[in-house]
Amino acid sequence: MRQRRYDARMDARPLLTFDMDGVLCRPPLGINPGRGTGKSRAAQGKRGPLWWSEGWRYHFRKPMSGAVDGFRALSEQYRCAVVTARGKPAEALTRAWFEQHFGFVPELHVRPGWEETSAQYKARKMRELAPVAHFEDDPFTASWVAELVPQVFLVDWPRNRDLSASNIHRVRKVADAFQYLHPG
Repeated sequence: MRQRRYDARMDARPLLTFDMDGVLCRPPLGINPGRGTGKSRAAQGKRGPLWWSEGWRYHFRKPMSGAVDGFRALSEQYRCAVVTARGKPAEALTRAWFEQHFGFVPELHVRPGWEETSAQYKARKMRELAPVAHFEDDPFTASWVAELVPQVFLVDWPRNRDLSASNIHRVRKVADAFQYLHPG
């Protein structure tokens, strides 16, 4: 029997989007580096050696606590997609990471070029995809995205504790979002 290929366009369930690092994948040494201060929406992207080698920076990291089970549970009621600022050069290793740790590769959107900053890329993708909620860890990005989507789930890290808004919900684990979500 021939298996049908999954087509996200045919999936009518509400969409949830997820940042990857600090949300689904542990940051280096378990320390989230993002403060979100001193950033500008008009900033220029930066090209450098890290763009081409970033896949290897993430290769040996483990999933965040509860990320795999939470993602799977949410996937039963929602269409779930990953919108990561990891660049195109890291796509193959990112797919391999999901296959190894999640057992499948979700709908994946990677940043196509270094010209956009991480936050600019995610804001653009939120406008294109129109999710009902986005999961994020960076406070600068979360604040911007909160203007574009109904709900933002901010994974609680010490460096993002100063951010709050009526549609930003602080969660410790991905599954904690269930209390705020109402599939429709």
